[in-house]
Amino acid sequence: MAHLAGFQPNVDPEVAYRLLQQRLDRNVTGAPESPTFQKILRLLFTPDEARVARHIPQFISIDALSERTGVDRDELDVMITAMAGKGLVLDLEQNGRRYASLAPVVIGFYEFTFMRTRDDAPMEILAELFEDYFDEGALPHAVFQMNTQIGRSLVREESLPAELPTEVVDWERATSIVRSAHSVAVSLCPCRHHAQLVGRGCGNPLRTCLSFDGAAEALVRAGIAEAITNDDGLEILTECKAAGLAQTADNVQHGVTYMCNCCGCCCGMMRSIKRFAIPNGIVSSNWLAVVDHAVCRGCGKCVKACPVEAIHLEPTEGKGLRRNWAIIDAEKCLGCGVCYQVCRWSARSMVPRPHRSFTPETTFDRIVSMAIERRKLGDLLLDQTDGWTAHALARLLHVFEQTPVATALVGIEPLRSTFLRTMVAGTRRKAASGIG
Repeated sequence: MAHLAGFQPNVDPEVAYRLLQQRLDRNVTGAPESPTFQKILRLLFTPDEARVARHIPQFISIDALSERTGVDRDELDVMITAMAGKGLVLDLEQNGRRYASLAPVVIGFYEFTFMRTRDDAPMEILAELFEDYFDEGALPHAVFQMNTQIGRSLVREESLPAELPTEVVDWERATSIVRSAHSVAVSLCPCRHHAQLVGRGCGNPLRTCLSFDGAAEALVRAGIAEAITNDDGLEILTECKAAGLAQTADNVQHGVTYMCNCCGCCCGMMRSIKRFAIPNGIVSSNWLAVVDHAVCRGCGKCVKACPVEAIHLEPTEGKGLRRNWAIIDAEKCLGCGVCYQVCRWSARSMVPRPHRSFTPETTFDRIVSMAIERRKLGDLLLDQTDGWTAHALARLLHVFEQTPVATALVGIEPLRSTFLRTMVAGTRRKAASGIG
């Protein structure tokens, strides 16, 4: 098959890796340029894989990718299998057709690299490089900018009042997410495995990263995760709670793909919140921890347990043996309920937040919301080489209806689209008239 003009199979590897970085940076979570990141790409992708990978959009059939790159379909099939095995692409089959999606850096091939032990990659070198890349700061700021985030905190059901409010729904309950999944898989916690490789491991359990449904099946197929039963998943969840780990899940209401069991010392999201002062790096649960100062003894256990340093001790002004009591920063509190578990004096309780956190309905909705906020909607629209279905366009309209008008206007400004401007104007008129 003749190579198409866009592919250039003999392009210099230096150029191929630079173009791959630019392709990855168009994802909503970004991939900022850095000499360190270039070293990571060279260790993970062969030159030929880099040349092909930069042409892979959000999702594309292998047949369409073959036409786009000029690479023989069978040869491409073998290459995609190899890249999926390394966690660089996600692949799936539907109605007899195979599709591929280029994994972003986060959540993507960073996690897929460290979710297992590997003899086919220089893991210690990769761990040091990723450590340096995160420490540079550009990646965390790219991943966790704006309001819509990739992860949300799950409150511990054990910490909730006995009489639960009616607004507590199944997608807010960790046990419900695990129990209702039709497929469950487990892998190593990538953050703690990474930390272990660079010499700052914390000793918390490693086999704790849960994935669900289609994501679980894809990870199992690639050898990245191990299939388990729902009961196995619930047992892992119980063990993680006992170890004082906080639950962080996919920031969607329907089709949750993963659940992390996080420690504040290793979790990339939580470390970014603390180190780079990004308080909304994880969307809080709809609950807030409060302290009964009539009972609090100021022992400090909750301060050590809080994974995002949202609790501190302040001197008391009263008399008696108590010298301190715990103060919770509501802006930092994730509403995870970990502090409730460690308080032996029952001075902790969880109360509903005054304003519920926004949680996108689906992964598609989350990606579109992030793209609008980050002015990357054009990249998302133009990346759909197999075309937008009527359902996808309907979901796009749905997201626009939920997006504040000012945010939507800023997000679409680079596109110069009459259609999108008309859509936002309609949303503005609807909001002004009080309809909906």
